[in-house]
Amino acid sequence: MKNQEFSPRESLEHAFRRWWVIVLMTILGGLIGWAFHFFNPPTYEATSFITANMDFQKRQLTQYEEDYAFDSAEAISMWDDVENQIIAEAKIRGLPIELNQLRQQMFIERRQSVFELHIRNWDPQIAAQLTNIWAEKFYEALNGALGHAIRADLIQLQVEAINNRINTSGSSVLGPDEQTALKNLSDEYLQEQQLSQGIVSIMKFAITGSAAVPQKPVLYNLANLVLAGACIGFVASLWVVSSFKVQRHA
Repeated sequence: MKNQEFSPRESLEHAFRRWWVIVLMTILGGLIGWAFHFFNPPTYEATSFITANMDFQKRQLTQYEEDYAFDSAEAISMWDDVENQIIAEAKIRGLPIELNQLRQQMFIERRQSVFELHIRNWDPQIAAQLTNIWAEKFYEALNGALGHAIRADLIQLQVEAINNRINTSGSSVLGPDEQTALKNLSDEYLQEQQLSQGIVSIMKFAITGSAAVPQKPVLYNLANLVLAGACIGFVASLWVVSSFKVQRHA
């Protein structure tokens, strides 16, 4: 009875003797992946830019506070409210887009203090219009949160002024009016802090680049498709070579 145990060395030598099968099927798989990309409808990507700056002359932040503020600003771009406003404005302009479709097409990248808003669509005109709508709604949301942050700072100054006046008077007992005032200011401060969504009052925002209509489709998934096709071809070639070996021993 012949020895049917698996020998890695023997299998490797057998595969090398038919290297041309492996190379041929790997190349063929890559070509199929390349062809699959070009048989699909072309996708266009539009980009707009929003820049965030901080006035450190008004207030100093730790590195953690600075990073948190920028991360919070980036998170606002994906708010449900912002996305719904994009859809509403798109419908007004007659652009055919649904919320789930929009979420699949939009993504944001941050390069230090610059937010890059990207939308991909099969229609270059729609891609550009949606990206600019997104920039407008994102900008409005950022400034809305900034207004609450500024209001929170003003309330904090009012609270500090009341406490300083109490300390100056030498009395540690608050009168009914002062207690009510501090309670109302504290509640309002917490509310404004929550509505600021992590934005700080020293931040400033500007739309520094509108999306132009893209002229060429993106090739963002071409390399992945070619690589996937080549890998599938390679695995298939190993199976074919192994089949040859089984047939020889049969």
